[in-house]
Amino acid sequence: MTWIPRRRALRRAAVVFAALALGHFVAVLARVSISGPFDWLISLGSAETVETLRVPADGMRRVVVLQHGMWRTAAALNRIERTLRAHGFEVWNVGYPSLRGTIEQHAERLRDTVEQIHRTPVDELFFVGHSMGGLVIEEYLRRPDARQPTRCVYVAVPHRGALLADLRKHWFLFRWVMGDLAALQLSPGDPLHQRPLPWPERSGAIVGDVGVGNPSIPGDDDGTVAVDEARLPGARDTIVVPYGHTRIALADDVAIQVVRFCRAGAFSHEVPPR
Repeated sequence: MTWIPRRRALRRAAVVFAALALGHFVAVLARVSISGPFDWLISLGSAETVETLRVPADGMRRVVVLQHGMWRTAAALNRIERTLRAHGFEVWNVGYPSLRGTIEQHAERLRDTVEQIHRTPVDELFFVGHSMGGLVIEEYLRRPDARQPTRCVYVAVPHRGALLADLRKHWFLFRWVMGDLAALQLSPGDPLHQRPLPWPERSGAIVGDVGVGNPSIPGDDDGTVAVDEARLPGARDTIVVPYGHTRIALADDVAIQVVRFCRAGAFSHEVPPR
């Protein structure tokens, strides 16, 4: 007689599914992300280290500020955070309510974080942004009260907007799920993208390329952002890696490239063995 345990298991599964569906519905109405557990789970794993990239024990305070993308949480960058810490950096992996505010408002929130960091003297200040988080960093750096960065690393960031957002912005579900604030600013036609790109000479771009990942996007892309959209004009260095838009922030070799650029201002362009 196994039908009773099976029926109980089905009931439990139905309750779990209903709870997740209800949580997602409430999160959409409240314009908050419920991706935290998912972000935490996919970011598990030990940090890879390269001994030659460790910062010297010279007493200098080297701070890296991380900014995640839309609909995500700070946990989405846990792998990069752990890798930076393992190499001796101080890391501030700061979350923000990506659906409840404009990019300018998120940049102001970032300003508050940076000023909190500077209550104690900082010797070197780095910024690392994934996807929309990079746009938030760029908007912060345009502010007259912004602190000058030592270096910036942009991971799969659509510096002048993402065509995919332009194609989807008129869909009812797009606005219902993503909101009508920062999400609409991802459109290439938004005035945000007419502003100058700050400090390209101190910046590196990591670009994802999975070929034709999304047929709605002309050319190669990472499934969300086109390769050409993620290239930063005037960047000090650029590297293209074979990862999709989510996977790119989880790959160990990408995390090492972030450390490498923060340390040396350049990426490694050697093809890793497979």
